[in-house]
Amino acid sequence: MSELMLSKKPSVFKILDKLLQDKNLFSYSNDEPFSKQKKSSYIDLEASSTGKILLVSEFKSDQVPFVFPLKKLGYELFVVTTQQEALHLLSHETSDIIINSLEEPSQQLELIKNLKSQNQYAHIPLLVASSLQAQISQSLALGAEDFILPNLDSEVLDLRLKMWLKHRIYNTFQIKNLVEVKTRLSLLKQAVECVDEGFAIFDQQDELVLCNESFRYIYRLEDIEIIGGNTYQHLLETNYKRGIYLLNSRRALKQDILLDDKYQLWLSKRLKFHNTPRKPYIEKLSNGHFIEITEKKMAEGGTIAIYKDVTEQLQYENQIQYLATHDILTGLANRVLFKKALEDVLHQTKRKPLKFAVIYIDLDGFKSINDTFGHVYGDHLLIEVGKRLQHCLRKSDLIARLGGDEFSILTKKIKNRQALENLIIRIKESLCAPIKHGSEKMEIGASIGAFFGPVEEFTPTSLMLAADKAMYEAKRAGRNNYRITTS
Repeated sequence: MSELMLSKKPSVFKILDKLLQDKNLFSYSNDEPFSKQKKSSYIDLEASSTGKILLVSEFKSDQVPFVFPLKKLGYELFVVTTQQEALHLLSHETSDIIINSLEEPSQQLELIKNLKSQNQYAHIPLLVASSLQAQISQSLALGAEDFILPNLDSEVLDLRLKMWLKHRIYNTFQIKNLVEVKTRLSLLKQAVECVDEGFAIFDQQDELVLCNESFRYIYRLEDIEIIGGNTYQHLLETNYKRGIYLLNSRRALKQDILLDDKYQLWLSKRLKFHNTPRKPYIEKLSNGHFIEITEKKMAEGGTIAIYKDVTEQLQYENQIQYLATHDILTGLANRVLFKKALEDVLHQTKRKPLKFAVIYIDLDGFKSINDTFGHVYGDHLLIEVGKRLQHCLRKSDLIARLGGDEFSILTKKIKNRQALENLIIRIKESLCAPIKHGSEKMEIGASIGAFFGPVEEFTPTSLMLAADKAMYEAKRAGRNNYRITTS
């Protein structure tokens, strides 16, 4: 697992910042004390209420004992005589309280069933006007909120109605608030499905409560139910046993694997990053993909996590880095990388004595081959030279094409001058062997210069100049010669 700072904030966070402005978005509850709700909205709702009462009675309005006191108390009253009329009126008019004053028990109970079975009416307080205990009990069992006696004192009636009117206003506010929350949640779900990044929300108990399809795809969870009771740690353990992470590329079939020290160290580190997120980090999956994980803690608890596949991005960056440090034709190191390697080895010699040599190679007769056969043949020759040099050296040695037909070698752990001479002779013999290209055979030689000796006062540039000077001395001596210098 490696760490990487993001160049910019993921775009999805901009969406979330707007959606999560209401801190109660994920903590809303009908059980929350009203004092903590939006009181201003409640007061506005209460002020706008007209106190509308729907009275259902088979008698004419002037024969219903409630009509006169209700009108006198200032309530807006609607009187209907049948269930059908009641439902029709409710479809066109709002009502704060319904009083069921039907005399026939079956009709009264049927009206309660119909009203409480329909969501648009179920929240309206329904009061049954009756003095019969059995009828009252049945009505309450079917969902009626309360009962009133036909001969109830007008003052007591007013107090009862105001209580239920206040309850109705409060419920209306709660419903309005809940609808707003559901709307925000729906908008959030739509938003996170529109982003390419994997997205997940963990609640205060660190359980996964929301994720998008991109998150499921990244961790190959498309066919697994992960919402509900799955903590972040449980998801890590599940994915580990499924071989998702590079730490364990093969499926761990035994639970004992979770007790492994290496696994426990990895798990501890992952949980630390998750619990106290500071900056994005990158994890490599067993399928070769690199996932950049950015986490953000919410004010009310819980975690928002963004999972971005940066494989192509890293490949592009690595390609750019490779092109900046390697020769395109031969694939060997270039002058930039070679000088960096010299800087590193000189730095090492300051801490611990290290014998090494710098070899400079210039091909003999390359220009004539290029002129005679063309650049295609010349490029083939340079590629073959690179391969032959690699065959002569160890993996720890570095070969660079400096440009044109010039090559340089940094070889470490050279025991003595004789060992260096033996290496140079082996290189010279390899390069002098004929090089085939199609039906053509090309032969070249090589002038080789090398530096081997104390390096206290040397820099990368002076080392290369010393080896280059030795090479020119060899070239002046004739084809296929070499010289070694110690100064």
